[in-house]
Amino acid sequence: MTSTDLLAQAIRSLEDPKNPTFCCRYYICLLSHVEQEISITWENPIIRVAPYARDNLRLKLSTVADSTSLLDVLSAFIATNRSREDMATLTHRMERCECDRTDRLIDGMHAWDWNLTAYCRDPEGFRTRTCTFEGLIGIVAELFYNALQLHDCRRIRWPRTRRQCLVGSDESAATMLCRWLDIYPILPLLRAIAAAASSFGKPVLVPFLLSAHLPKNLVTILKRGVDSLPADFAGGFDPFGVVYPITLVFITMKELSNIDDGVSSAYFYREYCPLLLDTLSRVAEIDAKMAWALDFNWEQGINLGGIVHAKLVLPFDETKYHRRILDWSKRHRTSILIVQTPYQLARNIMLTLAELPLQCMSAECVTAYPPSICSGCKRVAYCNAECQTRDWNGPLPHKKVCKHIRALGDAAGFPVYADHYTDCGFIMPQLDVDEFQVAVQDGVPLSTVSAFNKNMIEDDRIRKVVNDMLVIRACWIEDVRALTAY
Repeated sequence: MTSTDLLAQAIRSLEDPKNPTFCCRYYICLLSHVEQEISITWENPIIRVAPYARDNLRLKLSTVADSTSLLDVLSAFIATNRSREDMATLTHRMERCECDRTDRLIDGMHAWDWNLTAYCRDPEGFRTRTCTFEGLIGIVAELFYNALQLHDCRRIRWPRTRRQCLVGSDESAATMLCRWLDIYPILPLLRAIAAAASSFGKPVLVPFLLSAHLPKNLVTILKRGVDSLPADFAGGFDPFGVVYPITLVFITMKELSNIDDGVSSAYFYREYCPLLLDTLSRVAEIDAKMAWALDFNWEQGINLGGIVHAKLVLPFDETKYHRRILDWSKRHRTSILIVQTPYQLARNIMLTLAELPLQCMSAECVTAYPPSICSGCKRVAYCNAECQTRDWNGPLPHKKVCKHIRALGDAAGFPVYADHYTDCGFIMPQLDVDEFQVAVQDGVPLSTVSAFNKNMIEDDRIRKVVNDMLVIRACWIEDVRALTAY
């Protein structure tokens, strides 16, 4: 058997990515011979020593590795859009070998001894099962990752272009990587996702951040990594040892945060926030015991916990969250406000106040469409007199800001609360920061604006969105002006 014959047969068998000809063992045998050359001194991440055959298979590694057609069909195989039902059917079919073993070429690809798991860089408990469909997805994902590494390192081997690694639309390929990870939460797929995010940027980052399953699996794998550490673990830094799954999750999280859309990626983890922060608190405790002085990826991962805590405005509970998470949360909450001038912050607060859901302003009440409007500022409402009294004298007393809201709202033309109920709705003033300042500075002193900011920003409902919506609002105003001018 020659490598040329084998490649031709394998490529033909994958021409229809939804209907591969052979079982998963056939393709795993083929891919175990692909020479994995990467720029750093990792051993072959798939199989160190290929399983030995009872047949004399003469496979020339360089020919296999140089075949761009093989990479094309494998990329299409993993990136082709499939429903979960299609994926389950494919798994069942490819794990049941129905190959024609009378063909010597095909039979030769089955005549191998198998270990339970493939030798790879991943620690015990994270290695894929070799002769299963999980093993095939893992080895294809590893090939995808290494192909991107080869291209980015400017090696002369395949792929010749980065695009060969992501066949089809970026959105579909990114969605399928997340979907495969949800079925098989294995590290090769996580490496592939991190590499795709780094190499392709926004075209794949957007579908990654829209995934309903990726945040769950990131948090789950992170917890598995922490749970797998010995209780008394305090060893030296071993980047590809037992701490590697934790580090890989942090690297992936960092890549997913590299998108400038005006909204913090902290909201990506909102649904899984309790488990994430609990796990990151454990990571911070482990990190404090470690022999290394500082690991950048771990530091960024722990800091992410502080950003999530700050963005979601969670309580400063030292019994629940690690001190490093709380310290970073305090620093982050302060820094997001420093960059805004008093007039800029006041404008954003007024916009946020106008866009809050139609509900009672009392922090202890969530009644929708309250009937009573504050007669002072005319821009907040309550469901009854009891709620209004509670908010007027509460921990964040409305009486401190009522006149300020009225003065700023009237000067800048912000709608009163009653306008929410009109059939035609209300029109938000299209003022940038300079125009807002010009509109209010004659009637509202700077000291009043600063006092208004200080009191209003303490309200969790305001602080949650005032900074994140800044870029979106600026872009929206520019779009409206462009359309008006046109």
